[in-house]
Amino acid sequence: MAEEPHALVPVAASRPPDAYERQYMAGDGTVLYRHKHRAPWQLHTIFALSIIAVCGAALAAGGLVGGLVGIAVGLPMFVLMWILSSVLRVTVSEGHVNIQYAMFGPKIPISGIEHAELVQYDWRRFGGWGIKRSLAGEWIYNMPGDGGRAVRIVWRDARGKRHATHVGSPRADELLQQIEHARRAPPALEPGEP
Repeated sequence: MAEEPHALVPVAASRPPDAYERQYMAGDGTVLYRHKHRAPWQLHTIFALSIIAVCGAALAAGGLVGGLVGIAVGLPMFVLMWILSSVLRVTVSEGHVNIQYAMFGPKIPISGIEHAELVQYDWRRFGGWGIKRSLAGEWIYNMPGDGGRAVRIVWRDARGKRHATHVGSPRADELLQQIEHARRAPPALEPGEP
């Protein structure tokens, strides 16, 4: 049986969603693409060295007791930032492109996408990695290790406001392909519709 030209094919079963994705990034309808880009070891090294430096500075500035209090207050915040900054997730479903760096990122409606394209970005234009905004007002969600490759999505929100969002990904070609596939697919029928 031949596949319909615009039939939606779910993401490969070899990569099931993890617990976070099941709860917060399930998608609307069929999930076509799911990617979890983990931070490279260099970023983990920077966080670890920063924590060591802050703990050393707290001990030096506050003495043993004051330093330990400073560490007890500051260390959990640093560890939380480290954990939250270690994964960039992207899910493409029939209804949305869901981007989350830590717990932050847009849920872009497929119906609101005007244009999507592959781009080669310069991290300096955005001022680094993570969640950044350029001087032109465009947002990027990226992680070191994507080779400067991203998908630029121009879209409108429910109020009609226009946005441009870049998603850095080592699999940018596949991400763009699945966004375009979702845009071309006919809307899913509601249960009970003919």
